[in-house]
Amino acid sequence: MTTTAAAIPVSFAVARSPFSVTSQHIEAEGAVQFASFRQDGSGGRHAVAVVGIREAKLYGLCQSAVAHTPFGTVTLQIHSDGQRPVKASQLVLDLDALRGDMSFGSVKMGRDASTLDGGGITGPAGVYGQQARTLTIEHMRMEAWSLTAGMFSLSDATMDVRAGEHPC
Repeated sequence: MTTTAAAIPVSFAVARSPFSVTSQHIEAEGAVQFASFRQDGSGGRHAVAVVGIREAKLYGLCQSAVAHTPFGTVTLQIHSDGQRPVKASQLVLDLDALRGDMSFGSVKMGRDASTLDGGGITGPAGVYGQQARTLTIEHMRMEAWSLTAGMFSLSDATMDVRAGEHPC
């Protein structure tokens, strides 16, 4: 993956399995989206929706990643306090799926991805893109291959690792 988050070039191969993120409520300013591919560490290619978000507040965040190890399956989970938001800026996500009740403000669909100017990233010329000045999602559930951010701040967060599969 090669992208720019927080004006810092980032390049890495994604893991061979996506991770899950859920949130009760998200409020975002400046969001863009376009289609692309990402390569994992073993050379596999995955179709993704690349999403850029300038600023976001996420309430009731849960992030989980299931790993299949030689000793069995384990799940890493991170939870945030549902009352105080997780704050993030200059987010770039490579999504496999996104579900929830979404509301877009000042949306522009069908833009060439190379001309997007609402979320801090652009895509390749000739690729379908869309952007919105605001984005709100209720009961969000996403499967992502990667996430980069200029800043990601969690209050009263907990992280634990448990045996077995325990996705958010």
